Amino acid sequence: MSGCWPAPGKLNLFLYVTGRRDDNYHFLQTFFHFINYGDTIEIAVTNNGKIRLFTKTSSLLHSNNLVMKAARLLQKYCWSNIKNSLFLGADIILNKVLPIGAGLGGGSSDAATVLVVLNRKWRCCLSQKILMKLGEMLGADVPVFILGYSSIAEGIGNILTPVFFMPEKWYLILIPPVMVSTSWVFQMYKLRKYCYSPHRSVRELLSCSFYNDFENIVRSYFPVINIYFKYLSQYTTARLTGTGSCIFSEFDTKQLANLVQSYLPTWMSSIVTRGANISPLYQKLLYT
Repeated sequence: MSGCWPAPGKLNLFLYVTGRRDDNYHFLQTFFHFINYGDTIEIAVTNNGKIRLFTKTSSLLHSNNLVMKAARLLQKYCWSNIKNSLFLGADIILNKVLPIGAGLGGGSSDAATVLVVLNRKWRCCLSQKILMKLGEMLGADVPVFILGYSSIAEGIGNILTPVFFMPEKWYLILIPPVMVSTSWVFQMYKLRKYCYSPHRSVRELLSCSFYNDFENIVRSYFPVINIYFKYLSQYTTARLTGTGSCIFSEFDTKQLANLVQSYLPTWMSSIVTRGANISPLYQKLLYT
Protein backbone atom coordinates (compact mmCIF):
# COMPACT_ATOMS: atom_id res chain seq x y z
CA MET A 1 0.00 0.00 0.00
CA SER A 2 1.22 3.50 -0.82
CA GLY A 3 1.06 4.66 2.80
CA CYS A 4 3.33 1.86 4.05
CA TRP A 5 7.02 2.76 3.91
CA PRO A 6 9.98 0.36 4.17
CA ALA A 7 12.57 0.71 6.92
CA PRO A 8 14.98 -1.90 5.55
CA GLY A 9 17.64 -3.76 7.44
CA LYS A 10 21.33 -3.76 6.61
CA LEU A 11 24.31 -6.03 6.88
CA ASN A 12 27.85 -4.96 7.66
CA LEU A 13 29.72 -7.03 5.10
CA PHE A 14 32.90 -6.08 6.95
CA LEU A 15 33.66 -3.96 10.01
CA TYR A 16 37.15 -2.85 11.05
CA VAL A 17 38.31 -0.64 13.91
CA THR A 18 41.24 1.43 12.66
CA GLY A 19 41.93 3.72 15.63
CA ARG A 20 40.48 5.88 18.39
CA ARG A 21 40.08 9.63 18.73
CA ASP A 22 40.91 11.66 21.83
CA ASP A 23 37.19 11.84 22.67
CA ASN A 24 37.09 7.99 22.73
CA TYR A 25 35.11 7.64 19.50
CA HIS A 26 36.58 4.92 17.31
CA PHE A 27 37.58 5.24 13.68
CA LEU A 28 35.88 2.60 11.56
CA GLN A 29 35.78 1.19 8.08
CA THR A 30 32.63 -0.76 7.30
CA PHE A 31 30.48 -1.78 4.36
CA PHE A 32 26.75 -1.13 4.75
CA HIS A 33 24.67 -3.29 2.41
CA PHE A 34 20.88 -3.11 2.40
CA ILE A 35 18.61 -6.14 2.49
CA ASN A 36 15.05 -6.60 1.21
CA TYR A 37 13.75 -7.30 4.69
CA GLY A 38 12.84 -4.91 7.45
CA ASP A 39 10.29 -2.90 9.39
CA THR A 40 7.43 -0.96 7.82
CA ILE A 41 6.09 2.43 8.86
CA GLU A 42 2.79 4.19 8.20
CA ILE A 43 2.43 7.91 8.86
CA ALA A 44 -0.71 10.04 9.03
CA VAL A 45 -0.21 13.82 9.24
CA THR A 46 -2.18 15.64 11.95
CA ASN A 47 -2.78 19.32 12.68
CA ASN A 48 -2.42 19.20 16.47
CA GLY A 49 1.39 19.29 16.64
CA LYS A 50 1.54 15.97 18.52
CA ILE A 51 3.82 13.08 17.64
CA ARG A 52 2.31 9.72 18.56
CA LEU A 53 3.78 6.26 18.07
CA PHE A 54 1.71 3.09 17.77
CA THR A 55 3.44 -0.30 17.82
CA LYS A 56 2.94 -3.78 19.19
CA THR A 57 6.55 -3.73 20.43
CA SER A 58 5.87 -2.34 23.91
CA SER A 59 9.57 -1.84 24.76
CA LEU A 60 9.69 0.92 22.12
CA LEU A 61 6.89 3.00 23.61
CA HIS A 62 9.05 5.60 25.34
CA SER A 63 10.18 9.15 24.58
CA ASN A 64 13.77 8.12 23.75
CA ASN A 65 12.67 5.85 20.91
CA LEU A 66 14.51 6.87 17.74
CA VAL A 67 11.26 7.14 15.79
CA MET A 68 9.91 9.74 18.22
CA LYS A 69 13.23 11.55 18.42
CA ALA A 70 13.48 11.72 14.62
CA ALA A 71 9.99 13.16 14.19
CA ARG A 72 10.46 15.72 16.96
CA LEU A 73 13.87 16.73 15.64
CA LEU A 74 12.47 17.41 12.17
CA GLN A 75 9.48 19.24 13.64
CA LYS A 76 11.73 21.47 15.73
CA TYR A 77 14.12 22.12 12.84
CA CYS A 78 11.33 23.12 10.46
CA TRP A 79 9.11 25.21 12.74
CA SER A 80 11.00 26.32 15.85
CA ASN A 81 11.53 29.83 14.42
CA ILE A 82 7.93 30.35 13.29
CA LYS A 83 5.89 32.16 15.95
CA ASN A 84 2.19 31.59 16.47
CA SER A 85 2.22 28.71 14.01
CA LEU A 86 0.11 25.60 14.40
CA PHE A 87 2.67 22.84 14.06
CA LEU A 88 1.92 19.79 12.00
CA GLY A 89 2.06 16.52 13.87
CA ALA A 90 1.99 12.84 12.98
CA ASP A 91 0.56 9.51 14.03
CA ILE A 92 3.21 6.88 13.30
CA ILE A 93 2.49 3.16 13.11
CA LEU A 94 5.59 1.00 13.39
CA ASN A 95 5.44 -2.65 12.38
CA LYS A 96 8.61 -3.98 14.01
CA VAL A 97 10.20 -6.99 12.31
CA LEU A 98 13.93 -6.39 12.76
CA PRO A 99 15.06 -7.61 16.20
CA ILE A 100 16.57 -5.11 18.63
CA GLY A 101 20.31 -5.36 19.29
CA ALA A 102 20.79 -7.66 16.30
CA GLY A 103 23.17 -5.58 14.17
CA LEU A 104 20.60 -5.19 11.38
CA GLY A 105 20.17 -1.44 11.87
CA GLY A 106 16.48 -1.47 12.82
CA GLY A 107 16.34 1.63 15.01
CA SER A 108 18.53 3.68 12.67
CA SER A 109 16.52 2.63 9.64
CA ASP A 110 13.24 3.48 11.38
CA ALA A 111 14.55 6.95 12.22
CA ALA A 112 15.76 7.52 8.65
CA THR A 113 12.44 6.48 7.14
CA VAL A 114 10.57 8.83 9.48
CA LEU A 115 12.83 11.76 8.52
CA VAL A 116 12.56 11.07 4.78
CA VAL A 117 8.81 10.46 4.72
CA LEU A 118 7.86 13.30 7.07
CA ASN A 119 10.07 15.67 5.08
CA ARG A 120 7.82 14.84 2.14
CA LYS A 121 4.48 14.72 3.96
CA TRP A 122 5.09 17.91 5.94
CA ARG A 123 6.47 19.58 2.78
CA CYS A 124 9.61 20.69 4.60
CA CYS A 125 11.56 20.52 1.32
CA LEU A 126 14.84 19.86 3.12
CA SER A 127 17.71 18.56 0.99
CA GLN A 128 19.11 15.10 1.44
CA LYS A 129 22.30 16.65 2.82
CA ILE A 130 20.40 18.43 5.60
CA LEU A 131 18.40 15.30 6.39
CA MET A 132 21.65 13.35 6.70
CA LYS A 133 23.02 15.97 9.10
CA LEU A 134 19.88 15.64 11.21
CA GLY A 135 20.21 11.87 11.04
CA GLU A 136 23.79 12.07 12.28
CA MET A 137 22.47 13.77 15.43
CA LEU A 138 20.36 10.67 16.11
CA GLY A 139 22.98 7.99 15.45
CA ALA A 140 26.02 7.15 13.36
CA ASP A 141 24.15 4.63 11.19
CA VAL A 142 21.18 6.85 10.33
CA PRO A 143 22.78 8.88 7.47
CA VAL A 144 23.47 5.83 5.26
CA PHE A 145 19.78 4.91 5.36
CA ILE A 146 18.93 8.47 4.30
CA LEU A 147 21.55 8.37 1.54
CA GLY A 148 19.88 5.23 0.21
CA TYR A 149 22.88 3.50 -1.39
CA SER A 150 25.03 0.66 -0.11
CA SER A 151 28.16 2.41 1.04
CA ILE A 152 31.55 2.10 2.65
CA ALA A 153 31.59 4.21 5.81
CA GLU A 154 34.76 5.63 7.32
CA GLY A 155 35.77 8.02 10.09
CA ILE A 156 33.29 7.52 12.91
CA GLY A 157 30.83 6.30 10.30
CA ASN A 158 30.15 9.77 8.87
CA ILE A 159 32.21 9.57 5.64
CA LEU A 160 30.22 7.61 3.08
CA THR A 161 31.33 6.27 -0.31
CA PRO A 162 28.46 4.70 -2.28
CA VAL A 163 29.24 1.35 -3.92
CA PHE A 164 27.05 0.82 -6.98
CA PHE A 165 28.63 -2.27 -8.51
CA MET A 166 28.16 -4.75 -5.65
CA PRO A 167 26.47 -7.95 -6.92
CA GLU A 168 23.12 -8.37 -5.19
CA LYS A 169 23.63 -11.71 -3.46
CA TRP A 170 21.29 -13.76 -1.32
CA TYR A 171 21.79 -13.93 2.44
CA LEU A 172 20.91 -16.45 5.11
CA ILE A 173 20.65 -14.56 8.40
CA LEU A 174 20.53 -16.35 11.75
CA ILE A 175 18.84 -14.52 14.63
CA PRO A 176 20.01 -15.70 18.08
CA PRO A 177 17.64 -14.89 20.96
CA VAL A 178 19.92 -12.29 22.55
CA MET A 179 20.51 -8.55 22.26
CA VAL A 180 24.01 -7.07 22.10
CA SER A 181 24.65 -3.48 23.17
CA THR A 182 26.80 -1.41 20.81
CA SER A 183 28.28 0.64 23.66
CA TRP A 184 29.16 -2.56 25.54
CA VAL A 185 30.92 -4.04 22.52
CA PHE A 186 33.07 -0.94 22.03
CA GLN A 187 33.87 -0.84 25.74
CA MET A 188 35.00 -4.47 25.70
CA TYR A 189 37.09 -3.83 22.60
CA LYS A 190 38.79 -0.97 24.43
CA LEU A 191 39.37 -3.01 27.60
CA ARG A 192 40.87 -5.94 25.70
CA LYS A 193 43.34 -3.57 23.99
CA TYR A 194 43.07 -5.17 20.57
CA CYS A 195 45.46 -4.11 17.86
CA TYR A 196 43.71 -1.85 15.38
CA SER A 197 43.15 -2.94 11.81
CA PRO A 198 45.12 -1.04 9.15
CA HIS A 199 43.37 1.76 7.34
CA ARG A 200 42.92 0.71 3.70
CA SER A 201 41.74 2.31 0.50
CA VAL A 202 38.30 1.45 -0.85
CA ARG A 203 39.88 -0.69 -3.57
CA GLU A 204 41.92 -2.61 -0.98
CA LEU A 205 38.89 -3.08 1.27
CA LEU A 206 36.84 -4.62 -1.53
CA SER A 207 39.64 -6.92 -2.68
CA CYS A 208 40.43 -8.39 0.78
CA SER A 209 38.56 -11.15 2.58
CA PHE A 210 35.80 -9.61 4.70
CA TYR A 211 35.82 -9.81 8.50
CA ASN A 212 34.25 -8.19 11.58
CA ASP A 213 36.70 -7.06 14.28
CA PHE A 214 34.05 -7.53 16.98
CA GLU A 215 33.33 -11.17 16.18
CA ASN A 216 35.71 -12.70 18.76
CA ILE A 217 34.34 -10.52 21.56
CA VAL A 218 30.70 -11.34 20.82
CA ARG A 219 31.36 -15.05 20.40
CA SER A 220 33.37 -15.31 23.63
CA TYR A 221 30.80 -13.50 25.81
CA PHE A 222 27.62 -14.96 24.31
CA PRO A 223 27.75 -18.79 24.18
CA VAL A 224 24.45 -19.05 22.30
CA ILE A 225 25.83 -16.87 19.48
CA ASN A 226 28.90 -19.08 19.34
CA ILE A 227 26.64 -22.13 18.99
CA TYR A 228 24.86 -20.51 16.04
CA PHE A 229 28.24 -19.73 14.48
CA LYS A 230 29.39 -23.34 14.80
CA TYR A 231 26.21 -24.71 13.22
CA LEU A 232 26.34 -22.38 10.23
CA SER A 233 30.09 -22.77 9.77
CA GLN A 234 29.63 -26.49 9.08
CA TYR A 235 28.14 -25.58 5.69
CA THR A 236 29.48 -22.16 4.70
CA THR A 237 31.42 -19.10 5.86
CA ALA A 238 29.63 -17.27 8.68
CA ARG A 239 30.12 -13.63 9.69
CA LEU A 240 28.79 -11.30 12.36
CA THR A 241 26.93 -8.18 11.26
CA GLY A 242 27.65 -4.86 12.95
CA THR A 243 27.90 -4.88 16.72
CA GLY A 244 24.84 -7.05 17.16
CA SER A 245 23.97 -10.70 17.54
CA CYS A 246 22.98 -11.76 14.02
CA ILE A 247 25.13 -14.02 11.87
CA PHE A 248 24.93 -14.25 8.10
CA SER A 249 26.25 -16.11 5.09
CA GLU A 250 26.31 -15.03 1.45
CA PHE A 251 25.10 -17.05 -1.56
CA ASP A 252 24.88 -16.59 -5.30
CA THR A 253 21.33 -17.98 -5.49
CA LYS A 254 18.23 -18.17 -3.35
CA GLN A 255 18.16 -21.94 -3.82
CA LEU A 256 21.55 -22.37 -2.16
CA ALA A 257 20.59 -20.13 0.74
CA ASN A 258 17.36 -22.08 1.26
CA LEU A 259 19.25 -25.37 1.07
CA VAL A 260 21.66 -24.41 3.87
CA GLN A 261 18.75 -23.02 5.89
CA SER A 262 17.05 -26.42 5.63
CA TYR A 263 20.08 -28.05 7.30
CA LEU A 264 19.74 -25.91 10.44
CA PRO A 265 17.85 -27.08 13.54
CA THR A 266 14.22 -25.99 13.59
CA TRP A 267 14.76 -24.10 16.87
CA MET A 268 17.15 -21.68 15.15
CA SER A 269 15.40 -18.54 13.94
CA SER A 270 16.57 -17.50 10.48
CA ILE A 271 15.53 -15.71 7.29
CA VAL A 272 16.62 -15.74 3.65
CA THR A 273 16.63 -12.40 1.85
CA ARG A 274 18.28 -10.67 -1.07
CA GLY A 275 20.77 -7.81 -0.83
CA ALA A 276 19.96 -4.44 -2.38
CA ASN A 277 22.38 -1.78 -3.61
CA ILE A 278 19.57 0.78 -3.50
CA SER A 279 17.53 0.98 -0.33
CA PRO A 280 13.99 -0.44 -0.66
CA LEU A 281 12.80 2.88 0.76
CA TYR A 282 14.27 4.77 -2.20
CA GLN A 283 13.05 2.18 -4.65
CA LYS A 284 9.54 2.96 -3.37
CA LEU A 285 10.12 6.73 -3.44
CA LEU A 286 11.02 6.51 -7.13
CA TYR A 287 7.54 5.21 -7.96
CA THR A 288 5.43 7.17 -5.47
